[in-house]
Amino acid sequence: MAVANAALFALTLVLPLLLVGYARQATRRVSADFSLRRLEAFELDRAEAQYRKICQRMGEIDKLARGGTGSLWQRLKHRIKIGEQYDVELEDLRASARHLRASIILFRRRPIQRLRAWVHVISSRFAFGGSLASYLTILVPATVFIYFSEQPLWAQDLASTLETAMLWRPFDERLLYVNAITSAFVLALMPLLYTMRRAKLYSDHRLQTKALRDFAGADPDKLIDDAPSTAQLEDPLSFDLIDGDGWCAILGLPPTATADEVREAYKAKVRQSHPDRVHGLAPAFRELAEAETKKLNAAYEEALLAVNGGQEPRAKVSG
Repeated sequence: MAVANAALFALTLVLPLLLVGYARQATRRVSADFSLRRLEAFELDRAEAQYRKICQRMGEIDKLARGGTGSLWQRLKHRIKIGEQYDVELEDLRASARHLRASIILFRRRPIQRLRAWVHVISSRFAFGGSLASYLTILVPATVFIYFSEQPLWAQDLASTLETAMLWRPFDERLLYVNAITSAFVLALMPLLYTMRRAKLYSDHRLQTKALRDFAGADPDKLIDDAPSTAQLEDPLSFDLIDGDGWCAILGLPPTATADEVREAYKAKVRQSHPDRVHGLAPAFRELAEAETKKLNAAYEEALLAVNGGQEPRAKVSG
């Protein structure tokens, strides 16, 4: 009897929870655009270019270590010598490669994560809305059934308990039975509605889902097998400022930025990636820093042209 009473009172929370859940999902704004954002795409391209460059450098060192001639002992000594000579550089390269690999995987998973979040929100919204509609639809026949049917013994005992425990009767106890019947049905229906809507959305977007999963599941080590162009090998971070807002993304400024804001952003960015900051590191890092500085210089010039209305920009500030 105690368990039945507790269950009846607990089921009174179903309707408020349904209202709160539906309101929460209805107010969530999700976009059906699952592609990478502009800055995410830029960071992914940069990480892949850096990863490719680092892997190429590690391949060069490994090729150099395998390039020994003579007897087996002489080749072994040559490999040990090369390993000792490039030990510090290889350690830096491996650490950077692990970080870049994790970044590439993270960025490539963003689109499929956005798709899953969108499917979850739409499915939850449908499930909460359908459950509320079902609750209201079932409420009337359940009320009629309870009020015009003979109450079972446990229901009569519950009514007697409520009457003796309270000095006044705030509601008709039969409302508890109506709510219990309706809530139990809705709780069983809600997962079914969610699953059906989720399956329908994935079915409607199956080609896009497959493409996003393939994009997210690509192995970064296989990506470097794609032969880059000569321009990419010379400058792995090269880019074209063909869009009017390209410099905005690079410098992290809005299109309405002033010339002073452009100069301040440029100085802050160029200090972070100046080649002098990686002077003591491996050559691959110095080359990447030089490419980053070239990119910032190009963005700075493009920004001043846009801010000055097409006039030639003044000389770049010193980093």
